[in-house]
Amino acid sequence: MAEGEGRDGSGRRTGRLLAVGAALGLAAALWGALGQPGLGRPGRDSIATVNGIDVARADYQRALGALAADKRSPLTTADARRALDTLVDEELLVSRGLELGLGTSDLAVRKALVDAMVQFAAAEAAGRRPDDDELRQFYAARPELARSAPQVRVRVVSFPSKDVAQVEAMRAALRAGKDFETAARSAGAEPVIVPDTLLPAGKIADYAGPAVRDVAISLAPGDVGGPVDAGGVPTFVFVLDKREGEAPPFEAVRDAVAEEWRRRQAESALEHYLQGLRRAAKIRYADDAPAAVAKP
Repeated sequence: MAEGEGRDGSGRRTGRLLAVGAALGLAAALWGALGQPGLGRPGRDSIATVNGIDVARADYQRALGALAADKRSPLTTADARRALDTLVDEELLVSRGLELGLGTSDLAVRKALVDAMVQFAAAEAAGRRPDDDELRQFYAARPELARSAPQVRVRVVSFPSKDVAQVEAMRAALRAGKDFETAARSAGAEPVIVPDTLLPAGKIADYAGPAVRDVAISLAPGDVGGPVDAGGVPTFVFVLDKREGEAPPFEAVRDAVAEEWRRRQAESALEHYLQGLRRAAKIRYADDAPAAVAKP
């Protein structure tokens, strides 16, 4: 190697060492700045502590606000606890990432650090390649992964006038044992045009709406559902015939099955990693923190 090339190579190595040293120094400085607070009960501005590091109430409130914005129904205690557990898990990952010298407390870097720790936790699962026998067993236990939608043949009638008396007359006729057609006719129901053949669930929704589709899928042949609120119109559904969806052969969906296998393996690896961090951590919650909810 030429003398000039040796100096350049040495310079590059020196630069890399300086960069690594700077990163470690920054992580150490951040750890020092965070301090080593006591391991007592969380303070007034904290909802929990993780190894003595506060989980701020402000962060918790923001998490609840984001969760509420995504839900149509009111938040439950279980929702609140999931939001808190997510913040605790983030703190565990961030703390471990700091121990490994991976980043700082800057919000953008923090998110990147959490993402990096998630990938780190799932790395072992991501690196494993299942053989076809393992994938076949995985698919055999979960045929719904690629099962086609069921097909249903239905009769649908409605009461656009929303006349309560007519609706009750229909219900009474059905309870009395009258067949669907007779009950609908005697109550003055109007037919909803749906082709008289087996249709995929999506087509049922196209003709009669998603509420009718959902009820039709849930019923067995010969069953009647209703009144269903189909766009504000009381509607009855009669299932004449039904063909359950079919699971295609493994060879036709191997790639999709493999992708789902990898996703579940990564989720399992992350959960296992977080359980280990939780067991090793000292986590304390404020008295008014939401209670833990048992996992199903």
